[in-house]
Amino acid sequence: MTKTTTSVSKMEEEYSKELLTFNSSKSFDEVVSDFEKQLGRFDETRALSSRTEFAEYVGQTEGSSGLMIMATLEMGALPGLAASATRARQYLVGNPLIASKMASHDALAALHAPIRVLVYACNEKTCISYDKSSTTFGRLGSDAILVTAKDLDQKFEDLARKSLS
Repeated sequence: MTKTTTSVSKMEEEYSKELLTFNSSKSFDEVVSDFEKQLGRFDETRALSSRTEFAEYVGQTEGSSGLMIMATLEMGALPGLAASATRARQYLVGNPLIASKMASHDALAALHAPIRVLVYACNEKTCISYDKSSTTFGRLGSDAILVTAKDLDQKFEDLARKSLS
């Protein structure tokens, strides 16, 4: 039996991302409720049950924001945070059709989609934080991806502002 040897190379690249944080005095529970009302909920099993109806499913599932919750992580339930009574919920928010469109220009776009959004209580305020899409996806150097990312910038800002108002 002959063993094949392959070479592995490594590339490191630094880039800047812009973190956006919006806050208001509105309660954490109210913000979470208003945030989730603007988003659909992605169900992978249903979405993938028929490849021919995938786009239709996404169109019917996306919320008024044009986005949906892909996954949720209750950060306050984690042992280290639970001990401090921190209220925080992380969401993966996106739209598979938008992500697919960007990834068709550069597969690395899939590394950053969906977007992580943190809703959390901080200093008697509720905050929403996420990395700005145009700085995250902009590093890929594709004009087509950047146009879509700038559209996402507006969608996420609208989502945050409406949730906190």
